[in-house]
Amino acid sequence: MNNKVLLAVLKKSNKKQTAKFPVSVSVLRQVPFFTEVFSEDDEILKRLSQLADQDSNAFIRYKAFESEEIIINQGDFENTVFWLLKGDARVRSGDEILTHIKPVICFGEQTVVDAQGRTATVDVPENKNAEVVEIDWSITEQDHELLDRFVELLLRNTTNKLKIGYKVSTKMWHGARELYSVCKKRTQELEIENEELKLMNRTLKKKLNL
Repeated sequence: MNNKVLLAVLKKSNKKQTAKFPVSVSVLRQVPFFTEVFSEDDEILKRLSQLADQDSNAFIRYKAFESEEIIINQGDFENTVFWLLKGDARVRSGDEILTHIKPVICFGEQTVVDAQGRTATVDVPENKNAEVVEIDWSITEQDHELLDRFVELLLRNTTNKLKIGYKVSTKMWHGARELYSVCKKRTQELEIENEELKLMNRTLKKKLNL
């Protein structure tokens, strides 16, 4: 992973828009594999936390939920992925409890992978609470470098789910792998195009004696 390339991307994005209420670096460090995929560098993590949309809303957000509050509504169309940092959450369809989520687990990613509505509701059990990190997947539209790294983060967390026995659909797993392959291919194509443009630029300068 090239920190210089990532830092350049983040500096460019931060100049366009900065989050009004960025999440703290300490929170980002709690997300599994985050520093492995991005960086241990505090400046890079801080700039990541400051990435925002046109309304200055942060793409990465910390949220706290109280007893029986709903985190995800079944059927909703959203573009967000969550990590449960502390507390408890449960996955249900109607009145049927499908499974329980414990820290530190990623959830809600199937909507991003399959581009479909939420397949289940996630809420906080009675007399419990939950603290989560929410990532707006639109953050990946800022630059192919960010897309590549966030997809890798998602894949690492999905693999971790399989290892600890969390239920993950085969469809979601294959969808994640296909998405990652497409992103990697596009990244390679852009790198080749960039090298070709550099070569053309050097050739043009020679012809113009610049």
